[in-house]
Amino acid sequence: TKEQIIKYFESGIKKNKDFKIGIEHEKFLFSNVNNKRVDYSKVKEMFSALLEFGWNPILEKENMIGLYKGGKSITLEPGNQIELSGDKLNHMHEACAESQDYLFELKQVTQKLEINIVSAGFDPISKLDEIPKNPKQRYELMTKDMPLGIGGELSLDMMYRTCGTQLNIDYNSEEDFIKKFRVVN
Repeated sequence: TKEQIIKYFESGIKKNKDFKIGIEHEKFLFSNVNNKRVDYSKVKEMFSALLEFGWNPILEKENMIGLYKGGKSITLEPGNQIELSGDKLNHMHEACAESQDYLFELKQVTQKLEINIVSAGFDPISKLDEIPKNPKQRYELMTKDMPLGIGGELSLDMMYRTCGTQLNIDYNSEEDFIKKFRVVN
């Protein structure tokens, strides 16, 4: 109901002194040998190399599906995109530093593995059936079920051919939420 939605947003209200910011951003990974999206074995190689920077593996059964370090994680997305989910930070300068550190580490590894990092919203090059899958179990279910839903005909393109950025910011009132929502959009 409308009242439940309002209560949900009201439950997120914070005092200014408790404000945090967090950023999530996805990257496409392409082979710079053939300009094709990388397969899971290459992502696993990249994840293993990132362990040298203090990242720890996230496993699903025997498969490495992500990494974590402190309050942040790198996760494997459906089309072998990777997503950094950043820590809860105090201000934009910390978010910028976090992003720079992450990209520095990522570039050290991807250059050696002949992987190009691409930050684009949509992959217009790869056809859906050309994008390698990965062993993350929930994506197998999502790939089967999402196209069956209302308006789901492009759901697989969204899963496999897009990358996004998400900004998480706190607010102290409905008015503050509205202002920040408008500015961000």
